[in-house]
Amino acid sequence: KYSDKEKAVKKMTTIGDYKLLNTLGRGAFSKVKLAKDSTGKRYALKIMKSTPEKAKSKDFDMFYNEINSLKKMEHKNILKLHKYSDKEKAVKKDGSTINVAYIALEYAENGELFDYVAETGKFSDQEARYFYHQIIDALEYIHGQGYAHRDIKPENILLDENFNVKLADFGFATKDSICHTRKGTFGYMAPEVLANEDYNGQQEDLFSAAVILFILLTQHPPFIRAEPNDKYYKKIIKGKWDQFWDVHADMKFPDSFIDFFSKSISPDPKERLTLAQIKEHEWYNGPVATQQDIIKKFSERKLKLTPYQSNKDDTKDTKGRAKSSKANKKSRKYTNFLMVKDGDV
Repeated sequence: KYSDKEKAVKKMTTIGDYKLLNTLGRGAFSKVKLAKDSTGKRYALKIMKSTPEKAKSKDFDMFYNEINSLKKMEHKNILKLHKYSDKEKAVKKDGSTINVAYIALEYAENGELFDYVAETGKFSDQEARYFYHQIIDALEYIHGQGYAHRDIKPENILLDENFNVKLADFGFATKDSICHTRKGTFGYMAPEVLANEDYNGQQEDLFSAAVILFILLTQHPPFIRAEPNDKYYKKIIKGKWDQFWDVHADMKFPDSFIDFFSKSISPDPKERLTLAQIKEHEWYNGPVATQQDIIKKFSERKLKLTPYQSNKDDTKDTKGRAKSSKANKKSRKYTNFLMVKDGDV
C-alpha cells in the first residue's frame, strides 16, 4: 500500500525521467515547470507541445537556438543546460500522453530579478553594483564566445539560492556580427534596433544592461523606448542632457553615475562605453555589497513578493509573479516599466 504522499507523486505528470511539480511561469514559446528527477534534484523544464506544424514554426527555431547556444556556455552566471529532447511524451495524470519538446535547465530558486525591484523597491548603489557586475561578467563571457544575447531584461535575469545572477533565455542569441532583424523587448532595445537599422548585438546587450541598471537604482525606466518620439529619450537625441536628468532629479545621482549612464546609452553606438571601458569607469568600481549582505537583505525582500498564482489543473492561462503584479497595480505601487510590452518583430 502507498501513503497519500506516494499516491500523489504517482499521479504527477511525467516527462521522461522528470516528475512535474508546480508551474514557474511562461516563456516566449513555452510553459516553464518545476520538475524533479529520480534522485530528487530539481530542474526548470521549458516545455512546448510538439506537432508537425509546430516543428516548422518560429517557436521551434527559438527552441533549437537556445539549446545550441547553451551547449556552448559554461559560466557561473549563466543558467546551465542539463538535458533536452524534441521527441518526448508527457504522460498526464489520467494516463493520456502528449508529444512535447523540452529543455531541462538549472533551477534558480530565488526567481526573477524583475520581481525584487518591481515589488520590493529600488536598490542601493552597492546592491545594484553587485548584480550589475555579475550581468557584465556574464556578457563578457558570452561576447567572448562570439555570441550576443539580444534579450537582456530583468525577467531574464534569475537568481540562485545565494542570490547570484543566472542569465537565462537564449532564444534570440546569435553569432552574427551584424544583425538585421529586430529582436528583444522594446523597452530595452537600443535605438538602432528600434529603427530597424543593421546593428551589433553585443552593443545592444550593453545598452540593455545599462537600462536595467537604471531601473535597479530607481524602480522606473529612464525612458519608455529609445526612439525619437519618446518624450524622454528625444531629449537625449537632441543633446538636452540637463533636461533629461531634471526629469530624474529626485534621485540625486552622483556625477560619476550620470557620466557612466549617459555614455552607456548614447544614441550613437560608436560613442557608447565598450565593455572594457565599463569595467574601468569610476562608478563601476565603487563599493559593492557583500554576498552576505545580499543574502540577508534579499531574503527579507523575498518575503514581500506576491506568491505565484497557479491553478491546480493548470488548464488556464496562468502567469508568473511579474504578470500577477500587473493585475494588482491598482492596489499596489508598481513601476512604470511594467507597462513595457515584449517585442519579437
